[in-house]
Amino acid sequence: MAEAPAVWVSPASKPAGKRETARTSGLSAEFWKAPDLGYVASIVTDDVVGYWPGGRVVRGREEYVKALEKFLALLPDLRPDVKEHTMSANGEFGFTRWVMHATGADGAFELGGMERARMREGLVCESYLFFDTAQLQRSAGGASESDSVAK
Repeated sequence: MAEAPAVWVSPASKPAGKRETARTSGLSAEFWKAPDLGYVASIVTDDVVGYWPGGRVVRGREEYVKALEKFLALLPDLRPDVKEHTMSANGEFGFTRWVMHATGADGAFELGGMERARMREGLVCESYLFFDTAQLQRSAGGASESDSVAK
């Protein structure tokens, strides 16, 4: 069975001559070696909405990227390991299960999570993230919810 195009595939796999989209490039392992938030801005819509743990809702490209910037400041060595990914048959939704690896005040830790992304014209227009915010706060060394994507 052929694997569906993924939000998290390698940029090297993007079709030649086509506009880069979240479905063809995405946040791959290469991205996480040196995260470029300008790149994230290029794969989300202007009106993207992120629904994140703890009731946080971010609206618009600028707020979305700023929230990720703060999260990366909290965990600068963050590396997600994508365990499973699939796209809906019509390409509208992507579902990803991942394990985050990072270093907190007490050392290295792992945190599992999931994302459901909605695509519009090849870009992410809606993202639901799911992970245990209490575990993140403990693992990151007492970070408050306002320091993370949680709130």
